Amino acid sequence: MLKQDQVQMKKQNRKVVLDMIRNHEPISRIQLAKITKMSPTTITRIVQELIEENFIIEAMSEETAIGRRPTLINLNPAARYSIGIEIDRTKFRMGLLNFICELVDFIEIPLQHIEHYESVVEMLVFELRHFIQKNEIQSDNLLGIGIGIPGRIDQQQGIVLISEQLKWKNRPIQADLENHFQCPIVIDNELKMQIVAESAAFADPVQKNSILIGVGSGTGAAIMLNGEIYRGLKNNAGEINHFTISPFGETCSCGNRGCLSLYLRESALRALIPVHEQPIYNTLEKIVEGIHENQSWAMTVIEHVATYLSITINNLICVYEPDEIIVSGEVLDNNPAMQQILLAKCEKHIWREIGPDIQIKFSELNTIGVVKGAAMFVQKAEMEV
Repeated sequence: MLKQDQVQMKKQNRKVVLDMIRNHEPISRIQLAKITKMSPTTITRIVQELIEENFIIEAMSEETAIGRRPTLINLNPAARYSIGIEIDRTKFRMGLLNFICELVDFIEIPLQHIEHYESVVEMLVFELRHFIQKNEIQSDNLLGIGIGIPGRIDQQQGIVLISEQLKWKNRPIQADLENHFQCPIVIDNELKMQIVAESAAFADPVQKNSILIGVGSGTGAAIMLNGEIYRGLKNNAGEINHFTISPFGETCSCGNRGCLSLYLRESALRALIPVHEQPIYNTLEKIVEGIHENQSWAMTVIEHVATYLSITINNLICVYEPDEIIVSGEVLDNNPAMQQILLAKCEKHIWREIGPDIQIKFSELNTIGVVKGAAMFVQKAEMEV
């Protein structure tokens, strides 16, 4: 038992050192010993192991006026790679992340409204193989593949329980992909993946308590508390699509009345567009294009979305009182005018006692958010003790 504890302690110390290098590079061995409170001998042993395994590199610092130049440690960007994937209703997004969390390759592949699960998996396998081959990633250099999917996910079993956007139910996508790739594969809700990238630091998030709201073909949220994703009992925390906004509203597919999804879904937005233009703006993508083109009906749609989003933000703030709320989604990305309208609505609807202390901001990651977060998610999981 004692020997097992010692092995675990060594692994824990190694992880602490690697995390400190990641967050403070370039850093010297002396600085590492000071920050981690480990002995110089322990630091030297761990650093040497990490160098031999190609995780880190050492280099002399710039010339100083007096004394020896310290040797500084950095992560090796090419030490390991991970792949992040977003599966959306109309596209795949795929990215390659190096060991310092830089996105070194990113592609987007249209799906042409393919809804058959088997067809999507077949296409994904083909594109993944090509992507790995193109980037010349060796199997022992690939930490794993992370995939963000909209809907309710059993992340432990790797099963899509239900995805309204993709029309999938009880699909074992992790097992199906493991038949083709000999590396760890992680599946989760796409916003729970994205919030990892939004938190701004790999091992120690800048904001410990934050909520990410995603607005697209569906509306959802991811919640981070004390630096960790809050999942709830069965990974359903953040399913705000079924917030009750009006108890006397229409009946939702879930059986309740007045759910948020009824007011922000594609058909609800399309109903705000003049009838003669609805055949043109018949998808969410087309509606977003119309908003960016400042069509005559754009302000009506913007006001509608901003009203229901601000009410939702207030509800989340009242429950969790986070440090920040991050809003993401095609409707709001690269649209400063709409963002300002939403902020104005928030001032009106958010409880004044706590609202001024909470930062509301907009994601700057746009199309790469889920992909980067999924790849980071894999790195964090695979580099744990």
